[in-house]
Formats: sequence, C-alpha cells, structure tokens
Amino acid sequence: MLVRYYHDDLRKVMVEHLGSLEILRVDAASLEKVLCDFFVKNNIPWQNLVSLLMDSCAVMRGSKTGLETRIHQHCPNLLDVDGDSCHHIHNAAKKFSEGFDGYLERVFSDLQVDHQWSPDQVMYLKEVAMILNLPVSSPQRGFVNHRWLSAYDASMATHAMMPAYQVLYYGFLSTADKELYKEPLESIFTKHNVNQTARARVEVVQDKLAKKGMTPQGRERKKRICQKLWHEETTTVLQLSLYKGVLAILKDYVMIFQGSQTLVHKLHDRQLELFLACLACFVKAEHITKLSPRALRELVLEDHMLLPSKDVYVGQEADTFRSQNPKHALLVPFLASVRKAYITTAVYLQKKLPLNSPTLIALSALDPLLRGHSQATLQLKRLSAMLNHLLPEDQDLSRELVQFSVDLTLPRYKEGDGMVDWWGHVFHQPGKYPALSALAKCCLSIFHGPRVESSFSLMNEIIDQRSGNMNVETFNAIQTAKYVLQSRGQTAVQMFERSDVKFGESLGESFSLQDVVNDGPSPEEEVVHPERPDPGEAEEAYHSDVEAHGIAPDDDLPHITLTSENFSLSGLCEKLCVLLKFFTVQ
Repeated sequence: MLVRYYHDDLRKVMVEHLGSLEILRVDAASLEKVLCDFFVKNNIPWQNLVSLLMDSCAVMRGSKTGLETRIHQHCPNLLDVDGDSCHHIHNAAKKFSEGFDGYLERVFSDLQVDHQWSPDQVMYLKEVAMILNLPVSSPQRGFVNHRWLSAYDASMATHAMMPAYQVLYYGFLSTADKELYKEPLESIFTKHNVNQTARARVEVVQDKLAKKGMTPQGRERKKRICQKLWHEETTTVLQLSLYKGVLAILKDYVMIFQGSQTLVHKLHDRQLELFLACLACFVKAEHITKLSPRALRELVLEDHMLLPSKDVYVGQEADTFRSQNPKHALLVPFLASVRKAYITTAVYLQKKLPLNSPTLIALSALDPLLRGHSQATLQLKRLSAMLNHLLPEDQDLSRELVQFSVDLTLPRYKEGDGMVDWWGHVFHQPGKYPALSALAKCCLSIFHGPRVESSFSLMNEIIDQRSGNMNVETFNAIQTAKYVLQSRGQTAVQMFERSDVKFGESLGESFSLQDVVNDGPSPEEEVVHPERPDPGEAEEAYHSDVEAHGIAPDDDLPHITLTSENFSLSGLCEKLCVLLKFFTVQ
C-alpha cells in the first residue's frame, strides 16, 4: 500500500510506503479484514481517508461486494475517483488490437524470441541496419506481451527497422522466393544508397545465417516472420501505420498521468479530450463536438454518424497507400477491420472512463488558471460538501472562496507551473484560508496514476534468488525506508545525521556521519596499505592507547543510538501515521 499526503513542512505532496501485508487468500472479504486490522493496529482513523485508487477488477471495485464497496462501510464519505485510468487505457489498446486478431503482436513476439537467444543474429541485424543507415533498435526490448501499449513502441521501432529486417530475413527465403523478391531487395539497396562492397557483405551475412542449424520451432518461426515481412508486406506496413497513429493518442495520456506530478485537476479534461480524439478518427465531427459529457456518455453510434471509409484515420503511410491505390484488394478488409477496432475501443472507453463524474468535474476547479471564474467557485463549494467532515467546523468557507477568487496578493499562475507550489502560497498565509487550505490538501493527496507499479520495480531490487525467503516484516521495513528517503530526496547519511552526537569526541576527535562519506583519499592520491601487525602487537597497542587516555575498556563511549523515537524504521512508520491527516491509499 502506498499513501499520498501533503507535507506542511516540506511544502510538497509525499508518496510513501504505508505497508506491505501478507495475504494468503485474495478476495474482497480477506482484503477488508487485513486493511481494518492494519488501520486499528496503527491507530489511523478511517475518516481521514480521502480516496482509494485501485485497478478495476471485480475484487477491488465490484459494485456489490468489491473491496471499495466494503470500505465505504467504514468510510462513508470516501471520494469516488473511479479506478486507475491508465489501466483503462492499456486495456483500450488491447481492445483495439483485437480487431486485427493480434496480427502485429505475433510479429513482435516472433521477432523478439528469434533474436533473444541468438547474439550472432542480433550482431548481424545491427550491422545490416548500419549499412542501410537506419536507427538500430533491438527486438528483445521492443514488446512486452502483458503491456499492450508497449505495442506502440514496438510499432515505431519495427517500422523504422523494417528494411533491415527484410534484408536480414531475405537469407531465410526459399530459392524460388529469393528470385521472386530479388527486385524489391534491389530497390531497398538503391533507396538507402548501399554500394557494391556493402551489398557483398550483406550476402555473406545472409549465407551465414541460412547455414545455421535450427530447431523445428525456430524454422517455423522464421517462416512466419518471412511471411509477414515479404509475402504480406503491404498488410504489415498498413497495420504498422495504423498502430503508430492511433496508439500514440492513448500513449500520450498514459505518459501524462503515470508520472509523479500532481495533475488531479486535469483528469476530467484529459479524459474528455482523449475520448473525443478517438471518436474523431472515425466519427463525423459535427455529431460529437457540441455534446456535453453526459451526452457523450450516453451516445449511441449509428451508421450515418460514421465517416466514409476513404476518410477514416489510418495513419500517414496507410493514408498515402489508400489514396494511391483506391481499388487495391487489401483495402476493403483492412478498412473493415479498422472500423470494427474503432467502434470496439470507443464503446470500451465510453463504458470505463468517468466522463460525467461530479467528483472529477469538481476537482478541475483546483486549477489555479480557473481562479476568478464563478463556475470554479461553485465547483469548490460542491467539493467542500463532499469533504465536509474533514474541514474545520468553525470556519466560513463561503467567505474564504469569495475572497480567494479576487485575491490580488496571490502569485500569478502560468500553464506548466507547479500546482502544488502555487497552492503552497495559499496554505502559508496564516489564518487567511484555513478551510480552503484543508480542502485543497485533501484533494492534492488524491492518487491519479499507477504509482504502485513503481513499488514493484523497487521490489525487484530487493527480492531476488538469494533473498527469496525474506519475511514480510523485513521487506516492509526496507520499502518504508526506501520511500521515505526517495520522497525527501535524501541519502540515509543525510537523513539520520545528528549534529549533537559526534564519534570519538572523548578521544579529542570529532567527526560526524557525513565525515565518513567525505573521508578517504581523492582520486589523485595514492592509497598505501600498511602491513598488518600480528595479533599480539595489535592487542597491546589497543590497551596502551586506552590507558594513555585514562579510559577503562568497559567505559561507555559516545555513540549514536537508533531509537524508535528518532531513527528506527518503526519510528518512521509511527511518524508517518501521525502525519496522515488527509491522505489517499493506492
């Protein structure tokens, strides 16, 4: 579990590790019990919880018995910010690919596997790419099957490397096919200005690869790749063009919200823009541009609303091919699949994205650019009604909002400035906006992207083959320490430095933890290792040194004690729980 909250002293939104729990049975009831026990054990009030962000599987967000529904029994005022929208977009990309039966995904997987255990083939591929003067991209890193938007990156790389793949796999074609595609190969050489010496080298590479021993599976895989690169080249290029164009729209959204920047005020607008952009690819603009979010949510696509096949967006290369070959035999099935993929994806996004969410619409009013507009004031009032239980009862929020909308002392805000930094100016005006500050801190704590995914990367750095038996308590402590240091931008030495305790001060010396870091020779200095004295001399030297300073061996020397109050990991957890006045959990 990750927690997000606003830290008053640091003036920033913090994301920290709240806890890692061991669960043997994964269902909503078990998860609810574990969470309740954790909150009770750490004395965290449920009413301080602003929102939860989870993926949209039935266990987590099922409308009847899902975990979020159960948590509402303990925290009835929990804000509904929907599930993780980035997961929705990844799934939308998967829906889009289903319209083509995973044609390109199989190409990406075959290319990846074919090069994964063949370092010599990877070397030859890079050599061919350099001969053709192409940007080199390794297929091993091009596609991850369970991350469907990685198909966009793989499409970009495969499209750029297409001539290199064709030249490389030409050597695996049959003799008859080599004769059939000899002219297209020559066209590739001519287009990329390959001289005769380089062509001779390519022939050597092709002969070496063709003579390699192959398993039956490898032989079949290369046959499939050659089929897609040479026999079905037009289909492959058309679909690559489509993926490059359409998946870029989805990728842009994910790149915005999977980062660390606080953008909760942009969620509603960006989701609306994304949905409209997807519809505009195949729907006539006049049927969608003037619709309200509610109307878009309820929109039923009919044939008269759809663009004719010749105008549907298919990417730059496919559009050029369509205009130059309007009667090509492959166009009709291709465009039929494109329309099917668009409709399937649009219906999925319409169902999953909270386009008409009152919560997300109200959160948009946090945007400093909207300050001074009556609608922004109205939405902030609606937001305060949702979070009224977390606001000070003795303060007049309505009066604060009126004053806030016309306050000339607040700094000007430009698009691209840090929203959290700007709101920090509002928070640190003593007594001026107490209720509004509490409201904004609640909202700034809301998760809006899959930050918990990054914890899996940290987990991989901790748990490996040698530490696979690590218990949950140890892992929990390490994760907590890592997130605390990361959120504060400090090293362990910097965070646990104490100026009131020095090493060796009773011996007439003084150095701190930072001195340990800074100690040692510079890169230019020579390190001399003295000979190790025998054990007897070392022991005698130790006793004489102690006696010389008048210190008994059993006397307590000054040292740093890591207590739960100051430095222990449990102490960090305790301090974190105290800070959680307004927070969200992912």
